[in-house]
Amino acid sequence: MKKYRYVIITMIVLMTMINYIDRGSISYAQADIIKEFGFDKVAWGSILGYFGYGYMLGSLFGGILSDKKGPKFVWIVAGTLWSVFEMAMAFAGELGLAVFGGSTLAGFGVLRVLFGFSEGPLFSTMNKTNANWAAPKERGLLSALGLIGVPLGALITAPIASFLLSVTTWRVLFILMGALGIVWVIVWSKMFTNYPEDHPKVSKEELAAIRSTDDTFSGEKTVETEDNSNERWYHFFKSPTLIFNTIGYFGFQYINFLVLTWTPKYLQDE
Repeated sequence: MKKYRYVIITMIVLMTMINYIDRGSISYAQADIIKEFGFDKVAWGSILGYFGYGYMLGSLFGGILSDKKGPKFVWIVAGTLWSVFEMAMAFAGELGLAVFGGSTLAGFGVLRVLFGFSEGPLFSTMNKTNANWAAPKERGLLSALGLIGVPLGALITAPIASFLLSVTTWRVLFILMGALGIVWVIVWSKMFTNYPEDHPKVSKEELAAIRSTDDTFSGEKTVETEDNSNERWYHFFKSPTLIFNTIGYFGFQYINFLVLTWTPKYLQDE
């Protein structure tokens, strides 16, 4: 039986890799940018950190929009926007000089916030896609495959960015990476639907597997869960599982962002 859902998850892996290459490229271009605009370490730290303000808001709105508009809408809008803002980073200094009172720092800061906001919907939209497309017995597998793009993207950012910087400029690096994201969006818009029922390449057999109600690994019956439709948002603070997952995720992201932002500069400087 053909499994078109694996084609979908492969495209998500590619997108996640592009996402992480885009966000990590600035860390490898830092030497040229700092030299050109004269940023000190405090200013550069601010530029790197502004991404997080947009990212946390983008994550929230990405999840809301995925529920209301469907994941395809969010993938296309978010992917297009972060690619455009990635390309715009090539002209951040000029934007600051022309629009933000002659401050190149403000130009980089504003674009970093917008770039972070656009990349924020990545994981919430991935989860929504997985919920719509994954067979019950494969949800863990497909989620894991989607997340593979995170370390792979972070891993290959160094050779890709370093190579491009060795043969061209930091501005061209941003433009090329943004253009790659636009290509992905175009391909994705033609091959993805919100639900497998709407896709002509999904067979009846595959659809039956995706919509199966048997979601256990041992063949036991599905465990019924209570109706949570009336739960309020503050239910989060009553759930030890959610709280400790959040603490764990914070620990992971602290290291993740440190590696993606300051580590390349440290290695280049030292």
